[in-house]
Amino acid sequence: MQSYILQENVLTDDLLILPSENKIFKGNYIAIIKQYTFLNSWNDKLTIKKFRKQKSLDNYLSKKYPEFYL
Repeated sequence: MQSYILQENVLTDDLLILPSENKIFKGNYIAIIKQYTFLNSWNDKLTIKKFRKQKSLDNYLSKKYPEFYL
């Protein structure tokens, strides 16, 4: 499993998680993105996005994180 930092935040980082070669996550997901949104100075809200198609992952990354390249 590989993980990449998409954006560095104060408390937590947004992560892209990819499975090992020739493997997929349970539920036929090819990638998982863990995003944190600011709630208050002690807590962030976790949002998990799961992708089954490479095209939808690429579109989401180009829209939300245009500076990130694999």
